[in-house]
Amino acid sequence: MRTKSNKPNKINVITLGCSKNVVDSEVLMGQLKANDFDVTHESKSHSDVVIINTCGFIDNAKQESIDTILHYAKQKEKGKIEKLLVTGCLSERYKPDLQKEIPNVDAYFGTRDLPQLLKTLGADYKYELVGERLQTTPKHYAYLKISEGCDRPCSFCAIHLRRGQHISKPINQILPEAKNPAANGTKELLIIAQDSTYYGLDIYKERKLAELLSRLSDVEGIEWIRLHYAYPSGFPFEVLDVMSEKKISVTI
Repeated sequence: MRTKSNKPNKINVITLGCSKNVVDSEVLMGQLKANDFDVTHESKSHSDVVIINTCGFIDNAKQESIDTILHYAKQKEKGKIEKLLVTGCLSERYKPDLQKEIPNVDAYFGTRDLPQLLKTLGADYKYELVGERLQTTPKHYAYLKISEGCDRPCSFCAIHLRRGQHISKPINQILPEAKNPAANGTKELLIIAQDSTYYGLDIYKERKLAELLSRLSDVEGIEWIRLHYAYPSGFPFEVLDVMSEKKISVTI
């Protein structure tokens, strides 16, 4: 059995699922680094702590998440890792079942439990780091999440059960999050949300996607913006005017 070191634990973050999970993992890793942890992303080398950011959207994704949890639970049983934490959509939706079926996990967290997760590791949530994260994508592009959750109770989708209601990030919070990767050489921003066309309705009482895209396109160093998850119903057509002037494309 290995002896514990007085040095900060080495933490390996495993990301499963969509681009929104990628951003969540990057934010988590930024917070861990700021707390002086040695953090890696999907590393094959030894780690003291493993954090699995799960997906639970479709059956195949659920199974991949469960298989990954079981794999690292066995590693913990063998003494190869000291602590195993699970977060993300699967944990949000099925926490009681997971606790019962896979009790060897040290703790399960939901999609909005980052401060509690950090506290479990003896780390503090640093509010001054809002908008900063450790980028895991290739340097030339970065995901930029502009909102969380969804207000559409579609019968074919359970996102609102895992991610909660729609919450837009304020523009003055999003802009610094775009400037940080741009300053490090990122040329392309991929705008993501559960429903990007809904952006702004909750906090500004009107759709603000066009204004947001226009201001993002003015960020120095950004040469291209791709808008994802644009729900056709209620699409703010003023976005088309911005697209005609700026380097912006849209994915419905």
